[in-house]
Amino acid sequence: MSTSALNVAQNNYSEAQGIVDTLVSEAEWMRGRGVVLMANSILNASELDGVVATLIDASRAVGYRGGYLECAQYVEEMLGQEFDISHYSVTDQANAALACVEKVYDHLSLPVMDFVTEALRHDDWCQWLKTILDPPETVELSEEEEPAGGDGDGDGDGNDGDDGGNGYE
Repeated sequence: MSTSALNVAQNNYSEAQGIVDTLVSEAEWMRGRGVVLMANSILNASELDGVVATLIDASRAVGYRGGYLECAQYVEEMLGQEFDISHYSVTDQANAALACVEKVYDHLSLPVMDFVTEALRHDDWCQWLKTILDPPETVELSEEEEPAGGDGDGDGDGNDGDDGGNGYE
């Protein structure tokens, strides 16, 4: 085997190893953080919260209506007379309202899923997902704190402001 062929083989091996290392790193991130971050982003989406709350309310209304009607039926059977259900506050439209909310839930679109779908279209999908789901933390400095290398007077000149004067200049 010639030296040039050996160099090509070593370069190809190094390139393949780099690709494998990247894939292993991305897989570890997905297992360790990515899936959890994605699930939390979906479960904490305000759009989902609103639809689920409406779904719970509509389901509860249907359940209350069904329970009330069932109870009224038992009362009618026990007393042998018709029970007036006309004054019950949950209308007979409760089932239709629930069906409507279920349809909204079934067709719910979450922005985070649109971002994830877009990220997966790119070769560097993992980096896109990290940017979307796991952005680097930034630290806000309080007014008392100075950035590293600051001299304490806030003007960024490295001079602490003590020029030897009496402060009345």
